[in-house]
Amino acid sequence: MWTNFFKLRLFCCLLAVLMVVVLVINVTQVEYLDHETVSATFIDSSGQFVSSQVTGISRNPYCGYDQQTLSSQERMEEDSLLAALHRQVPDVGPVPFVKSTDPSSSYFVILNSAAFFKVGSQLEVLVHVQDFQRKPKKYGGDYLQARIHSLKLQAGAVGRVVDYQNGFYKVFFTLLWPGKVKVSVSLVHPSEGIRVLQRLQEDKPDRVYFKSLFRSGRISETTECNVCLPGNLPLCNFTDLYTGEPWFCFKPKKLPCSSRITHFKGGYLKGLLTAAESAFFQSGVNIKMPVNSSGPDWVTVIPRRIKET
Repeated sequence: MWTNFFKLRLFCCLLAVLMVVVLVINVTQVEYLDHETVSATFIDSSGQFVSSQVTGISRNPYCGYDQQTLSSQERMEEDSLLAALHRQVPDVGPVPFVKSTDPSSSYFVILNSAAFFKVGSQLEVLVHVQDFQRKPKKYGGDYLQARIHSLKLQAGAVGRVVDYQNGFYKVFFTLLWPGKVKVSVSLVHPSEGIRVLQRLQEDKPDRVYFKSLFRSGRISETTECNVCLPGNLPLCNFTDLYTGEPWFCFKPKKLPCSSRITHFKGGYLKGLLTAAESAFFQSGVNIKMPVNSSGPDWVTVIPRRIKET
C-alpha cells in the first residue's frame, strides 16, 4: 500500500515539474515574438519574392496580377471572359436622375403575340425604355434581364438581349415547352448606374476588402487581404501555386505568415457615391424592377408533330 502511495506522489511531482517547464517555454516564446524580428517571404520593389527580416523593409505598392505571365491559352481565355463582360455604355456626360431609365414607364411588346408558336420556334420581344419624365431614351446601355416561364410546369428559360443603342432592345427566346408561356422583363441596373459601377471598378477595385486571422498560442492578429494592397508594408504571399491566382495579406506584426488560420470578408468601403449617383441605386425604384408589358405578356405554344421533328 505504501509503495503505491509513494509511486503516486512521485508521478504527481513529475507532472508538476513538466507543467512548469512548458509554462517557461511559452513565456520565452512570447518574449521572443515581442522583441525579435520574424523571417518571412515578402515582395521587394522589383516584384521579386525574397526572404529577409521583416523589420525595416520598405517596398513600392504591388499588385500581384500585374506580374503574372499567362500562356497563350490562358490569354485567349482571359480575352474571351473580358469580352463577355464588356458592356457598351454610351458616354453621354452627367445625366440627372429624372432623365435616367424608369422601369415603371418603360414597356415591352411581344411581336406576333396573337399567333400560335410551336416548340422550338423563336419568340421576339421588343423593349422600349423611357425616363422618369416618360420621354423615350435615345441611348442604351441598360442591364435588362428577360425570361420565359410556366408556373404550371415549373419551367423557365432566359432570353438573349440585343441593345440597339437607341432606347430600344430586342429579346430572343427559344420556346422549349408547349402550353401557356409567360414573358417577364426586368431592369437590373439603369445605364446611368452602370457607368457609376464602371468608374468604381477602375478607381476603387479594392472597395470590397477581405481579412485573415493569424494565431499562434495566445497571440492573434487580423490583417487586410486582397489581390492588390496599397502602402509600403510587408506582405504575406498566398498566391495559389496551381492556378497562379495572386492573393496577399499584410504581414502580421508579431506572427509569421504560416500562422494564418482563417479568411473572411471584411466589408465594403463606404461613402464612395455622391448624392446624385446614389439616386441610380434605389431599391424599389430602379434596381431589379419589373418592366410592364404593353399588351399580352404571354403566348400559346403547341407541340411539334412527330413528322416535323
